[in-house]
Amino acid sequence: MIQGKSFYRLLFGKTALPVFVVLGVGLLYIILMSVIDHSSFPFPVFILFLAVTKTILIASNTLKQLSKLIKICHSLERLLLIFGLLIGISILSFATDYTCLYQFEYSTFEGVPANSDTYIYNLYHFIYFSVITFSTVGYGDITPVSEVARFVVMLEIFLSFFIIVFALANIKKIHINE
Repeated sequence: MIQGKSFYRLLFGKTALPVFVVLGVGLLYIILMSVIDHSSFPFPVFILFLAVTKTILIASNTLKQLSKLIKICHSLERLLLIFGLLIGISILSFATDYTCLYQFEYSTFEGVPANSDTYIYNLYHFIYFSVITFSTVGYGDITPVSEVARFVVMLEIFLSFFIIVFALANIKKIHINE
C-alpha cells in the first residue's frame, strides 16, 4: 500500500492528461467563441468531435490508468477520491461542451435561464445540467434540442454508465483495514 504524498503524486500523474485536456479544451472553446466567425465555421461539429475525443480519452486511458492505481490502493477514502475526481472530470468536460454549444446557438438547448449571456453564468447552469444528466435524474428543465446536443448528451450518459460499472467492478478491492 502506498502512503500519503506518494499516493497523491501518483494519482495526479495518472489523471494529469485528461485534466489538462478538459481544461485546455474549455479554454480553447472560450478563445474560439470570441475569434471565429460563427456563420462560416461548423462549430457544433467541432464541439462534437472534441466531445467524442474526450469521452474516448476518459473511457480508455483514464480508466486503464486508474485501475492500475486501484490495484495498489485499498483505502476507501482514496478510492472515493479517485472516483470523485473521475466524475468531476467528466461533469466539467461535458458542461464546457454544452456551454459552448449554447453560446454558439441559443436554440441548441431549451430551459436555460436567459438572465445573462456570459460564459460563466451559462457554465454554471450547464454544470447543473451535467450533474443531473450524469446522475440520470433528468428533471427536464433544461433539454437538448439540436441533434449535436442530443448526441453529446448521449455521450455523457454512456460515460456515466461506464464509470458506474467501473466503480462497482472495483468495490471488491476495498479493504476495511488501512
